[in-house]
Amino acid sequence: ETGVALLQLNGHVHYVYSCAVSEPGNLIASGSFDESVRVWDMRSGRALRSIPAHSAPVVAVDFASDGEKLMSASYDGLCRVWDGFTGQCLYTVFADQMPPVGNARFTPNGQYIVASNLDSKVRVWDYTHAKTMRTFSGH
Repeated sequence: ETGVALLQLNGHVHYVYSCAVSEPGNLIASGSFDESVRVWDMRSGRALRSIPAHSAPVVAVDFASDGEKLMSASYDGLCRVWDGFTGQCLYTVFADQMPPVGNARFTPNGQYIVASNLDSKVRVWDYTHAKTMRTFSGH
């Protein structure tokens, strides 16, 4: 109501391009042009971990509905799935020519990643098998 920020999270050294809140609401993830993903405690504002996630700007982050998996996507053409608690990379997916990813999200059931690439295509990934399930063209 007052327009006053309740929390400010400082730590990235370049633009913060994306953010997401975990389903239980206790974690925030942020993706930055500094090529990292940070996970924050929502209550305290403390950085829980910094993940050197990609070799280009991180343009999307998302939590799976289970609140345990975290996804990041980047202009390096990769989508990665992380253990949201340990920061360990669990899966990496990418298209053949590795076009930069513009945006990505988990599906509501958390089984797939839907990613838009800068090659004018949208891909649905089964990330556990690094397999493209569908490719949509037309933009």
